[in-house]
Amino acid sequence: MILAMVLTTMTMFGKNISGKWNGILDINGTKLHIVFNIKKTLNVVTVTMDSPDQNAYGIKASKAEYENSTLRIEISNANIEYLGTLNEDDKLVGVVKQSGSIFPAILTKEAEIK
Repeated sequence: MILAMVLTTMTMFGKNISGKWNGILDINGTKLHIVFNIKKTLNVVTVTMDSPDQNAYGIKASKAEYENSTLRIEISNANIEYLGTLNEDDKLVGVVKQSGSIFPAILTKEAEIK
């Protein structure tokens, strides 16, 4: 019975979202690497974004939340939003919105994406 309670609790809280999530945006044929550095403790989610191709690192998210396998990130000073869902394959499948444009974005914890 205790084991069932532990497994139920783990399922309710979902998978661990903390870590370095990498992806590539296709912006009209130009590939742009992005990295979301996510840290979740209890109910607090903090995120910074890196854009290595633009030599931009540590861009702080103004808002971040993770609930029911859905991640929402806002970076208001760059007019960027990310909305994605953690799937069974441990991939965040979503979109990046910036200045009215929408780009598909699949993020993984793989060290490098080409």
